[in-house]
Amino acid sequence: MHHMEYFKKKSNKISKGYRLKPSTHQIIYRIQELISCDQDEAIAKACRKYYRELMLIKKIQTSEQSS
Repeated sequence: MHHMEYFKKKSNKISKGYRLKPSTHQIIYRIQELISCDQDEAIAKACRKYYRELMLIKKIQTSEQSS
């Protein structure tokens, strides 16, 4: 299901005017489809996951340098 309207929900969130590339919007919609959520939640979850992965990589690199 690739209908953008499916994911649009009434929200009290205030738009900050960020402009994203069409390819970025596309990946956000794909994430929305996978986890059945709105744009804000999809972006937040993706960012948290990416942050955790970066921290894990940093931890591994730090422990390798200590060895």
